[in-house]
Amino acid sequence: MLSDNPIFSGWYTDTADVYRVMPVTKGNIETQERKKVNEYPIPCRIYQASKDGPSIGPTAARNRGTEKVACDLSADIRAGDELRIIRGGNLGHLNLQERYFAGEPMYYYDPVGGALTGLEHQEIGLLEENIVE
Repeated sequence: MLSDNPIFSGWYTDTADVYRVMPVTKGNIETQERKKVNEYPIPCRIYQASKDGPSIGPTAARNRGTEKVACDLSADIRAGDELRIIRGGNLGHLNLQERYFAGEPMYYYDPVGGALTGLEHQEIGLLEENIVE
């Protein structure tokens, strides 16, 4: 685990909450709702940011960007999940949440079970697309 390595103990500077679409039954009708799936904020780090300026459409202006986030292998993040990330949240900063959608996670394993380097982690491509208020 990356945070077990003293050299990288402060690497995960951000925190993430994960929301997943889950089936919900109300009476005889089954609907889907987005529900938070993690109990505690997940330590992570956004490390490759690419934010475009707003684009003006016929009905609204939108912000769009693609980024990458790294976190521990144990984090339960799946493609399609909504991530709400606080930059600097693991350092105690109270910044606003940024909203992203997760791509397919890529897992990186240490060849000897993380015993040597402690660099095992997962990386997830993120899409940010929000209407400008």
